[in-house]
Amino acid sequence: MADYELAHPLYLDVQMMVSFLAYLEGGVHLSSEQTLQREKLRAGKPERDEVKLPSLGALLGLGASLDAEGSHPRGESTETKVARHHTAASLFNALYGFLHQDDAIQTLENKEQLASVATGAFVKLSGRYTGNPLEEMLAIFTQVMSYMGEISHSVEEARSQKSANRKSGNPQNRELAGQKGTPHPYAEMSEQFREFEQSIEMRFVRRMKEELESSPIHDVVLETASGVKAVLTVSSDYYDAAVAERLSSGDFVVLGKVTRVLREGESINLSRRTVVGKMEDVSDSVTDTMTNIPGFNLQSNEPVVRYPAVQILPMAIFV
Repeated sequence: MADYELAHPLYLDVQMMVSFLAYLEGGVHLSSEQTLQREKLRAGKPERDEVKLPSLGALLGLGASLDAEGSHPRGESTETKVARHHTAASLFNALYGFLHQDDAIQTLENKEQLASVATGAFVKLSGRYTGNPLEEMLAIFTQVMSYMGEISHSVEEARSQKSANRKSGNPQNRELAGQKGTPHPYAEMSEQFREFEQSIEMRFVRRMKEELESSPIHDVVLETASGVKAVLTVSSDYYDAAVAERLSSGDFVVLGKVTRVLREGESINLSRRTVVGKMEDVSDSVTDTMTNIPGFNLQSNEPVVRYPAVQILPMAIFV
């Protein structure tokens, strides 16, 4: 049985990881060079005969060759320099292995352990990634609004065509425009959408989305099987849409430093990175706006994390 564990980080704060590793090791070597020397005995060849190394040597950047001057056996030695380069993931595995073997990591599994967890503790927590419900709601809202815009555009095109028929020089077109037919099935929805789009709440929603996307820090949530939630303050330098997709709805491990332990009655609002999130009355109104789009019924997920919970500055989220 192997005595090592290979971790694959999907999110990795490289700056934090390298800083810790450099302190423990007195510096970090991102690459190393190793010289391999081989000696063997081969039968000689006729004088002035040159034997080229295999093509693999050229791939490795080796330009050496072997000369044989007689038919007697002779000793030969070849020297190969091999460069080895570390990746961010390999350095993380080295650090994680060291910390694990040295019992420097506190495993957090249930709410009973929260009382003994101090700010600054190095913890490991396993659970289901649930992301940020506010960001997810805004993403769905934006998609729905795009559909609504297309529907409204279709209604406006039908109205424009009817108006053009009224002014047409063709009597049949004018007659057709004057007939009272069935109204456009989405006419009422289109009217509601135009009012909705111009509302002050809609402007707040757009602004909130811009602030969350431009923030250098994102709040995402991981929840253990026992119900403890971890609010992870991930850096935008290492967290993007691709990372979010890979983490979506999976079970992962987070390793990082505790920055806050919630007590009973305390909570963290995941809209705190925005101005709207700091205005409770406006925040509730904006949430209602996103869940009451004309013609659509969206489920509201309250963007608040309550006890039992912990806030973590993550070094890595891995599997």
